[in-house]
Amino acid sequence: MRSSALLLASSLLAAVSLNANADSFYQVPLTADAREFARLENKLPAVLSFFSRQSVSQLQDFYREQLGEPDNSVVVHGRLNLYYRVNQQQVRILISEQNDWRQIDIMVQ
Repeated sequence: MRSSALLLASSLLAAVSLNANADSFYQVPLTADAREFARLENKLPAVLSFFSRQSVSQLQDFYREQLGEPDNSVVVHGRLNLYYRVNQQQVRILISEQNDWRQIDIMVQ
């Protein structure tokens, strides 16, 4: 009985941890409609990639509201690069068009 209670408690704790990680990545928020497809976070540089239906301008507004004005922004090969400093770490948010979706790559160094 005690081991069942411990197993249940650890499962609940894991579920809470997963939910906390689902909407942020190294303190960088994700959009509500984020569809994650890749995550490499065991060591730096860490990368998380997801798709969103939001427009590029909506995504820019989202990150401005959440993180403030970027330190720098530049368009390279049609991809918007937003540069931030979050908790003393350099963060690049790359936004590109993928048919009816936008691909967002968050890179933390």
